[in-house]
Amino acid sequence: MSKFLKVMIVLLTIAAVAAPAMAAEFTFHGDLNNRFGLYTNQAGMFSGVENVNGTNVSDNDVDEFFADFKYRANTTAATNDGAVKGVLALEIGGIQYGTSPAGDYSGDGVKFEVRKAYTQFKLPNSDNSLSMGLQALTINKFVWWETVPSVQYRGKAGALDYKLAWARGNEVLNTSSDDNLFKDADALVFRADMKPADNVKAGAFLLYQRKENADNFTYNADDGGTQGAKSANSGGFYEIKQIEETDYDIYTIGTDGKFTAGNLFVNWDLIYQGGSVDEIRSFTAANTFTNAANQDVSSYFLHADAGIKVGKATFTYTGWIASGDDDDTDDEINNYLATDVDRADSVIFFEGGYTDDDYFTEAPYILNKGLILNKIAADLKVSKKTTVGGALLYLMTAEDLANGESALGTEIDAYVSHELYPNVEVALNAGYLVADDGMNNFVVGGAEAENPYRVTSRIRYKF
Repeated sequence: MSKFLKVMIVLLTIAAVAAPAMAAEFTFHGDLNNRFGLYTNQAGMFSGVENVNGTNVSDNDVDEFFADFKYRANTTAATNDGAVKGVLALEIGGIQYGTSPAGDYSGDGVKFEVRKAYTQFKLPNSDNSLSMGLQALTINKFVWWETVPSVQYRGKAGALDYKLAWARGNEVLNTSSDDNLFKDADALVFRADMKPADNVKAGAFLLYQRKENADNFTYNADDGGTQGAKSANSGGFYEIKQIEETDYDIYTIGTDGKFTAGNLFVNWDLIYQGGSVDEIRSFTAANTFTNAANQDVSSYFLHADAGIKVGKATFTYTGWIASGDDDDTDDEINNYLATDVDRADSVIFFEGGYTDDDYFTEAPYILNKGLILNKIAADLKVSKKTTVGGALLYLMTAEDLANGESALGTEIDAYVSHELYPNVEVALNAGYLVADDGMNNFVVGGAEAENPYRVTSRIRYKF
């Protein structure tokens, strides 16, 4: 008998003996989303470029139609007593028909994304738990609400639920004895939640983020020189996840919550950021840097929803202010910086289109000029299977754009969603912007912007 067979027999025997004590429950879920960009007159505007960096708006129609698919599979293995679970989630994401390498002829390309890969277990004799791996870090939907490699501890103290976490979004190899261990886009998180009354939920959080690796950063020609535009206050990066060649110490503190009274509801988010961005660097040539002065961070974000449910209809007002920076050359950064979020409040500006890998910006602001948003929305449950809705928005940047204007325009959105079969949705939505002078800032040469619009749809099967 070969050594290999002997080893296999031993492993199978151990598994068979241990099976009763290690019984696991397996679940498998899927989200199979087929999306269609049915029509838009602004093909370049919805190119999915992070935070409108390099995206141009046309002063005439540039029509486009495309289709894509995003499939997600989520597998969970948990012990029958619920003490331990492992999660693996994969995604074939946002692949457009006809694009290379994954969506062209024969589909021979590979475009898999690991969405989640983590293990969570309860501590002995406790309901507190520890999880580690690639998992969702849910701090606040306007701060950080995405997956990232992290270690998270969840506990309970009386009526208070709390979370402690360490996350690392970027790894740089230390090359000197002077290098710091805590320098690789590290984040420390504390969040506490409580329910002081049946109709009130309230939370508070503190996020500290540090990066100290500018000296070890190497220019990558594969970036096509785009890194050279990234400096802290020249309209170069707009989310903390995008900062690569610059050091920073930034803290974000805030509170959020929800209040309900019968059919009335109110949601709120109050956020302040402070700290500093240091060793600001931009590229002039391969591995040649220019340094700008260090800058202090002082910014804020305020958000509120207020709504009422009337029969089968829901009416909601949404408003927010993301602070912007009025002077790109001074020693302060006053524009609010999210870390990694996805907003769908607008079909035109955010990820509100069903082809949500194609957007103007994923963050709740424009460039480093912030945003003031006002939105009135109505949603109506027409039948058990059909919902329709619409919204009217007015948007402007908190500080003037480079062309001296701030008004972006008035947007009209509408949608219809129908349950074709259980767990199968067919939906259509559209957005139209009556563009104001602020949109001219994104047109090459400063010409007058076209009124952007787009229509998207999806057929989505979730199980």
